[in-house]
Amino acid sequence: MQKVLDYIAANWGNTTRFNPVSEGTLIGLPHPYTVPCADGAFQEFYYWDTYFTSRGLALQGHPELVRDNCENLIYEADELGFIPNGNRTYYLDRSQPPVFGAMLELTGSVYPEDRAWLRRAARALELELHFWKYRRRDRCGLTHYGTDATEEQLMAFYPCCVARLGYPAEATEEEMRAAAREAMAEAESGWDFNPRFERRCPDFAAIDLNSLLVRSRNELGELYRDLGDLERSDEWKHSAEIRKELIHCYCWNDRRGVFLDYNFVTKRHSNVFSCASLFPLWCGIATPEQAESTLYAVEHELECEHGLAACEKNDSGRVYQWDYPNGWAPLHFVAIEGLDRYGFTDAARRIARKYVDTVVRNFERTGALWEKYNVVTGSVDVKDEYKMPQMLGWTAGAFVYAADYLNGH
Repeated sequence: MQKVLDYIAANWGNTTRFNPVSEGTLIGLPHPYTVPCADGAFQEFYYWDTYFTSRGLALQGHPELVRDNCENLIYEADELGFIPNGNRTYYLDRSQPPVFGAMLELTGSVYPEDRAWLRRAARALELELHFWKYRRRDRCGLTHYGTDATEEQLMAFYPCCVARLGYPAEATEEEMRAAAREAMAEAESGWDFNPRFERRCPDFAAIDLNSLLVRSRNELGELYRDLGDLERSDEWKHSAEIRKELIHCYCWNDRRGVFLDYNFVTKRHSNVFSCASLFPLWCGIATPEQAESTLYAVEHELECEHGLAACEKNDSGRVYQWDYPNGWAPLHFVAIEGLDRYGFTDAARRIARKYVDTVVRNFERTGALWEKYNVVTGSVDVKDEYKMPQMLGWTAGAFVYAADYLNGH
């Protein structure tokens, strides 16, 4: 374990970039920022990756980089009205899972809070919530993933649908746009690509997304409380409660005993149980009984010898990377912290141990950390939609967190 921790500590600098001036498709950001990989793929500032990376940075003594990452997210919200998938012009049609509220909470914990920062943070988070409320709202009052791509952008994205999802190369323009719209919505989910949404992502009120939006509303309420604006604090806390009630109404599945993505068009739940169902625990919106039922399902359907599979075994008939038997860093992180929040420390420690051991074992074999792992075999023989990159990023962040958790800190 220590060798991996030392490797991570020695390599944060290799994944830090500073590009304050826009150039080509790259959008300049005013502060240094972290990228997932030291070289090759993923050289951008990615939205939800950055939160999990920053958790590792905070634990390894880099509060200034945590603050820089957060300041760049605030800048994007201020300048663009939302936080894009990444700092590229071709990512401006979509966002990613809204972990901004959690990022502000983290930043406030590693730096002394000041009122000027609190005001800027509250304003940026309100812009973020406005984006999700008005651009992605469903008929049931919850929120879905989507895209703001133009017809031209949809057509340009269609070759990705062919290469990574097996869509036919020959199709009508209408069929191409429909397929690209669905796939780009799934890209906004961060789970690109997966069987949860049955290739109908914009039709689903996603359980992870809506849980995160409850958490962000509560965090905004806390920010306004700290600023002494109790009226606005109460408004956002009340808004969080309303969304929480809607999640319980639409997303809880009594038969399976878990929260599931809800298709508001067909008025039924997704057929696929996944680690997304752990987000209500991480965000604190499950009841103790629901949390216990979710743990039971996780242990029987998702937990494997070497960690958690993104999804249960299913008969989608497709090859998706966010699917069984692949295990991903952010999903292990959410599981560990979510289960611990509800007092299931034995399960949290067991999952943390499996993730740490899997990363260590493959580091000893390959000398690297990886984007994802096969949690059935404990290897890097994974389902791929592209050549899997070596990675620091959230793999490092989740590893540092899990190791710290096992050490009792």
